[in-house]
Amino acid sequence: MRISLFFFSLVLPAAAFAAGALEQLGGTAAVPPPPAAAVPAPADDGGPNSAPAIAARCAPPAAGEEKIFQSDFRWDYSLPEMKARFEEMYASPKRLDRRAYWDAAGGRLMLPHDADRGGDLEIVPGFVKAVARHIERAFELDYIDAVFFPDMGHSHILVPDKLWAEKYSDYPVDRMSDLYRDMFSDPRLKIFYHTAEQLKTLENGQLVADERVRFRHKTRNIAGPITADAELTVYQNPESAANTVHGAPGHHWWGAGFNFSAQKDGCFVYRKGGREYRFDISLYDLPYDPGGGAWDY
Repeated sequence: MRISLFFFSLVLPAAAFAAGALEQLGGTAAVPPPPAAAVPAPADDGGPNSAPAIAARCAPPAAGEEKIFQSDFRWDYSLPEMKARFEEMYASPKRLDRRAYWDAAGGRLMLPHDADRGGDLEIVPGFVKAVARHIERAFELDYIDAVFFPDMGHSHILVPDKLWAEKYSDYPVDRMSDLYRDMFSDPRLKIFYHTAEQLKTLENGQLVADERVRFRHKTRNIAGPITADAELTVYQNPESAANTVHGAPGHHWWGAGFNFSAQKDGCFVYRKGGREYRFDISLYDLPYDPGGGAWDY
């Protein structure tokens, strides 16, 4: 039977995914009820993403700090190539443009934003902990292989329709900073990630033969609530060759999320395989290299 849905969500046990047993479903899949609102973890719990820990390693960008540019990446990486490029970028001095920083004078974690849209905004460690949890859980479930733009490195936001109508739909442009501040501290919202962004999953319109890459293609759309104990939901779009989802039932799609990228001196921490990795967050897309060069389409 042909699947005619634009998108639907699948929530299956991790063991099923690990066995490569994700199945195409016919008809409309039931949307699981949202979890009860969780209280974000305390800011000063002594963990690697507590306020004191962030303050100790998250100084504002230094003059001349090197930036990650679009031209640092290309499309259609093989899986070994993408992993190798991640290791190179992690060790390089390049970091996200206009990244989050600790404001020592104000004792706050700040995220740069345009002055005419409200200026820099404060984000709380609970938001960082949620993002770190999403990353760590994605690795645990084998949904990702790297934390940078070619794989898991940008986001969107899912806002429940009722909540969108009641709260988030009326922010004017000059208060976009307030919108992001409020969104990033709201556990009723979900952060949505497109993964395998520049991984080559198709050749001549067909899935490549590699089973790991096929699994990555099936699980490339993931979302989790803004909580420190978040679990991830996998979404699929059978009508998209790239399996790209741009919405979810019962939610308003806010496309302009944030970017994040792992780097050895990054402000924040996620754990993988017993090792700590650092990463940064920014509201801005990767810039063009003023010296020439952009993504190689």
